[in-house]
Amino acid sequence: MTWLCIMLCLTTQLSQKQKELDQLKEKLTGVRSEINQLEKQKIGTLAHIEKIDEGIALTITYIDELTAQETRERNTVQELSKNIAKLEGKMKHRKDDLRERLVRLYKWTPFYKLEVLFSSKSLPQILSSSYYLQILAKNDQKAFFEFKSDWERYITDKRLREELIERLEQRKKDKETELARLNDERRLKKNILDKVAREESEKIKLEKELKSAQRKLEELIVKLEKERVKVHTGPSYVENQRGTLTWPCRGTVVTQFGKIIHPKYNTKTKNNGIDISASYGDNVHAVAPGKVVYADRFMGYGNMVLVDHLDGFYSLYGHLAEILVDIGQQITEGRIIGRIGESGSLSGPMLHFELRKDGKPVDPLAYLR
Repeated sequence: MTWLCIMLCLTTQLSQKQKELDQLKEKLTGVRSEINQLEKQKIGTLAHIEKIDEGIALTITYIDELTAQETRERNTVQELSKNIAKLEGKMKHRKDDLRERLVRLYKWTPFYKLEVLFSSKSLPQILSSSYYLQILAKNDQKAFFEFKSDWERYITDKRLREELIERLEQRKKDKETELARLNDERRLKKNILDKVAREESEKIKLEKELKSAQRKLEELIVKLEKERVKVHTGPSYVENQRGTLTWPCRGTVVTQFGKIIHPKYNTKTKNNGIDISASYGDNVHAVAPGKVVYADRFMGYGNMVLVDHLDGFYSLYGHLAEILVDIGQQITEGRIIGRIGESGSLSGPMLHFELRKDGKPVDPLAYLR
């Protein structure tokens, strides 16, 4: 019974994870279809990049999940191999014992000695004969049924192990395919950005799109600010901690607050925060306690988290690879809210970080220590 429970748990877990993997694959296929449609429609650069970034993030997640499932299946194969080896040893001992018992029987049942000693049937098949079960003593019957149970487990484990080994081979092929697709997606994004760098008309269009994205963010914050003012009470934590706030991540500031001209694309925009170049996947921390009021993709900012500090201040974290908080969640200072990524970024992995006071952008460097 214990063996059955263990095997049931293992197969159920693998089946559930496979279902989640299939759902992720379906979502990824949908995003790739949308990317193809955007290419045909010659849609705006920012929207195109945004969708490609979504595809890249999903592809990375899918590859990670494939690897995790592969590890689970490989561990199961190892467990099955150990169990099969134990059963083989156990059955060999029992098989020898049963043959000795049958040799004793055949001495007074000579008519069946050829079947017992030279039959092509397996031992469980021979012993299943009603004739032999009738003449076997109780202890002999118990030994037989234990042997039969071990034999069934042995066959089941071997079959499952073979299926998993075949699946592991397919996992390897799937990962190779997805890694190639990931390189294609990154190459596509690079080609789009290279075109922007070469063509003045593309630079102008991208500049307009970036300003449009900023306006939409302004509208979102104004809306949240109006709703937030109704419950705003108490002193400002962020203002009191001015110059001593913890940095949201490790890295190097590559773009400061204020008007900027992108060094590669020559686009002119106002940076409402700072851009911190960092390693992909590094943790991003909340700089102060507050409430998460936005945690989703946002055009021009990729995966974005917006935290209301309930004192007139908001902090914004953009270009995340992964969001680790939910809307409405109360968080503490230093809480990990996401991972460094390049979603919506025009310059590789980085964190776009902003501070807003009463809805208006302020220089984050004045508040960080």
